[in-house]
Amino acid sequence: MIRKISLLIVDDEASVRDSLYKWFKFDGYRVNTAADANAALHELQNNSYDIVLLDIKMPGMDGLELQRRIKQINKNIITIMITAFASVDTSIQALKEGAFDYIVRPIDPDNMSH
Repeated sequence: MIRKISLLIVDDEASVRDSLYKWFKFDGYRVNTAADANAALHELQNNSYDIVLLDIKMPGMDGLELQRRIKQINKNIITIMITAFASVDTSIQALKEGAFDYIVRPIDPDNMSH
């Protein structure tokens, strides 16, 4: 049996979480969501994930800080930053600190899932 890729979606906007959840679930991923960094950290301490999609702009801890904490938990987790507020500075910082990619919303799920 082939193991499904596990994905955690972290975004404070419910509509984004729900859309991404449905798209990736339909594509066969094992998907969970978190509304903020604290919920994501709790999820990461209790479950194993291959990929974390995370929003940069969130209340409380932002996505860049969350990415640092994720890499402390497991440096092999692939992190992909998603944002509606793209900037060269944050994209460079995210990639330097280990993000696999930096994607600007709106997201085309066909470009991400294959």
